[in-house]
Formats: sequence, structure tokens, C-alpha cells
Amino acid sequence: MKITNYQFPFEDTIIRVPMISYRRFSEPLPRHSHGKNAFELHYVMEGKGTVIIGKEPYALSPGVLYMTGPNISHEQLPDEAEPLTEFGLFFLMSEKETKSPLIRTFMQHDRWIGNASEEIRALAHAILEETTNSNYGFAQKIPLLLSELLIECARLFVSRSHPVERKLPSPTQSIDVNMLQEENTLLVVDEIFLCRYADVTLEQLAAVIGLSKRQTQRLLNKYYNKSFSAMKLESRMAAAEMLLRNSTYSITEISNKTGYSSIEHFTNAFKKFYQVSPGRYRGMLREK
Repeated sequence: MKITNYQFPFEDTIIRVPMISYRRFSEPLPRHSHGKNAFELHYVMEGKGTVIIGKEPYALSPGVLYMTGPNISHEQLPDEAEPLTEFGLFFLMSEKETKSPLIRTFMQHDRWIGNASEEIRALAHAILEETTNSNYGFAQKIPLLLSELLIECARLFVSRSHPVERKLPSPTQSIDVNMLQEENTLLVVDEIFLCRYADVTLEQLAAVIGLSKRQTQRLLNKYYNKSFSAMKLESRMAAAEMLLRNSTYSITEISNKTGYSSIEHFTNAFKKFYQVSPGRYRGMLREK
């Protein structure tokens, strides 16, 4: 699916939507969080799984909607037999102060999960149909649909209703970050650390987002309050912890998958980060 940047006024602020996606998740999505003013919306269309928001696990099934806001850590574990297929929306709000009750609703519900309303289901389908078919006038219609979708989400956060199923075209397996426009920097950063945590370098990240290494470090400090090395370490450790908890891979295999040159280096890094060795950590999980 083509990824295009949409921007529109939303009461007294500006909403920017750098990604609308329809994706199938057959592999776990490691623990991660998004930067300042960034929100991620997931609507489950098919399949089953679990999302862990903060430390709380929640079951995912068709019709479930969840949203995470700035700095809210979350990970997603699809069911092996029935992988998750989701409509996704990544959006950012402008940084200026707001008096809007709608915007305040999002700020107050920066972590939310429940059943989607029929209106949200219909809007998700309409948005996907417009982006897939590029219907006449789609560039003008999609921001209107997005605005309506966010209004329905805000309403749902204070008054829940129930979803209805509907058929859609085939989803993509992943996002090609090269398709993203240069201005969608934060989304690119999130995708890089989710997909390339094992081997990405500061030079490579800077090249992808079109900044110098120093500018890239400043951007990470500004929006995530973290250095590149800290973000890469957190991404690798989140992936390692998830694999120890949810897979049968050996510790050597997990070391390789997370980009470490030796099991000793991986073990030392894991123990320093979690205060327990990977072998002991897996043993503790089995004892529960």
C-alpha cells in the first residue's frame, strides 16, 4: 500500500498522518514506544494474539481496538495458528497548547483498549478502500475520513459500543521504509528500531532520514530523550526478552538474531540491562 502524508486541522491543532497501514503480523512485534506527540491506533480485523501495554496483557481478536500514546511501551504477540491482521494508523499532534476537549481526550487516554464501534469499523474500511483504489477525489476525502475516525475514537474512549466484521483486500506483510516521505522522520525511526535493531548503525539511520549524524542524535534526544545507542540497546533487549519468553530458540540463536557477535557479549549485555542472565531469566519463566 502506498504511504502518503496527510495533514488536516483538528479543532485548534493540526493532525499529521504519515502512515495508514493494513498489515498481517505473523511474527511478534518487540516492545517499543513512540516519541513526543505520537499516537498509534490498531484495529484488529482478523486473527488472535496478545498485546502487552506497559505490563498489562490484553487478548486481541477481531473487533478489538487499542491505542498507545507518547512513551507508552507495548509489544504484540500474534497467535501462531491465526496471525493478526490489522488496520493501523500512526498520527502526530502539533506541539502547541490546546483547549480542545477532543485533543484532551486523546491525551487523557494515551493507553486504551476495547471493542471498536460500528462507526469505526466502517470508517477503517472506507479509508482502506480509498487508499487502495485511489478513487476520484481521494486526496481530499481521506483527511475528512481520518478526522471523522478520530472523533469516533474520542467518543468511544468515553462510551463503548460493538464492532461488525467486513471483508477487505489482501494486507501487506511489512512496511518498506524507502516508501516513506522524508518528512515522516519519526515513523521511519520507529520502524528502523522495530525491524533493524540487530544491525542498524547511526550512519545508516541518519542516511535513511536524510540528516547528519549529529542532527540525528539531536532528534532522538528531543523526541525520545534517548541517545542512538540507548535506543538500539533497548530495542535489542526487548526483542531478546520476548524471544526468551515466547520462543524455543536457544540462547545462542537469540544472541545471533539480536545482532551480537558472541554469546558472551550478549549474556553480559542482557545481565547488565535486566540484572539477570538470559539463562536464569528463561529458567525463572519456566518455574512460574
